[in-house]
Amino acid sequence: MRIIGIAACEFSRTLSGTAWNPVSRWRERRAPILRLTASDGITGIGEGWSRQQDIAAFFERLRLVAPLLLGADPLDPAGLSGGLPAAAGWAGAAVASAIDMALWDMRAKREGRSLHAALGGTRRVVPVYASGGLYVDGKGPEALAAEMAGYVAQGFTGVKMKIGALSFAEDHARVRIVRQAIGPRTELFVDAVNQLDRDGALLWSRRLADLGVAGLQAPLPFDDIEGMAMLQRQGPVPVIASEAEFRPEVFQCLLREKAVGMLQFCVGLCGGPSRALALIAEAAAHGVTATPQCHATVVLQAASLHLGGAHPNAGRVEFHMFHDHLHDLLPPGMRAPRAGCLSVDGVTGLGIAPEALDAPRAPDTGEIRALWSMAA
Repeated sequence: MRIIGIAACEFSRTLSGTAWNPVSRWRERRAPILRLTASDGITGIGEGWSRQQDIAAFFERLRLVAPLLLGADPLDPAGLSGGLPAAAGWAGAAVASAIDMALWDMRAKREGRSLHAALGGTRRVVPVYASGGLYVDGKGPEALAAEMAGYVAQGFTGVKMKIGALSFAEDHARVRIVRQAIGPRTELFVDAVNQLDRDGALLWSRRLADLGVAGLQAPLPFDDIEGMAMLQRQGPVPVIASEAEFRPEVFQCLLREKAVGMLQFCVGLCGGPSRALALIAEAAAHGVTATPQCHATVVLQAASLHLGGAHPNAGRVEFHMFHDHLHDLLPPGMRAPRAGCLSVDGVTGLGIAPEALDAPRAPDTGEIRALWSMAA
């Protein structure tokens, strides 16, 4: 078997622009998707992380390495994706990640197994948390509380919300009313989107502990590993980082310096399932739980869920309720939680039929546009 075709596609969806976090107002969501076709007819799909305004860099890098994939044996994902020419910056990492994801999807389909099983996992259900709680124009604390309580009513036992855009008093009030709405047994995480300074982060950690918050994501700038280590050491709430990282040496530094209580990664950026599985194991060796991050389309969401089932050290997987792009293409068990978990059992590969991505869709749910293809 060999790879005989590569196709590059772009997902895009127009959003209202009323929802935002401390650094982004969401008017549009774009995502790069690729498909690999093998000589036996099996197609694998993958998705990469991207900077929204520079998504072209992903496709430029993909076009550069695509000829190296044609004719190659797809049954060694780690060897093939890991053997691509090195490239500085996020685009090279994202392309390698998407390729690795598509190769694993292919391999699992050929074996007639789900992706998590092909990766060696035995967990059939995966703990997840509902990710939402963005700032929305005209939306007050009561509406936010109702949103988060609604996720609990749907079967989620963990939720995440944003902080960092308002004053401490205003954001603390938002967290407090959410805790009251979801009750004491639901795990609550907050994401500061790298907006705090060291003193403010330590104050937040102490106040969040009083509200029973389980984790503080991205409290400090990405490169302030020393500050995160201080916060992890002195603050009562575990630090979660770092979703937009792709450099192995930085992940290693986060673990070595004891800068995180939960190691976060994006499977569409860190090197795909091959590298993500290694990161989960490295985190376990340091006594740290790993948690897959996701805020993209159904492809990356499915891959994240399967990573959650591939290793016992994978903690809760992010299941995004705002960036729910194409989630209707997930099998029912992968989108309807039961007791805080989603099922990755009973599917082949990622669990997404490639032809489903081509089906006509309502305009407000986004579209996938074919950009170019290559064939052997």
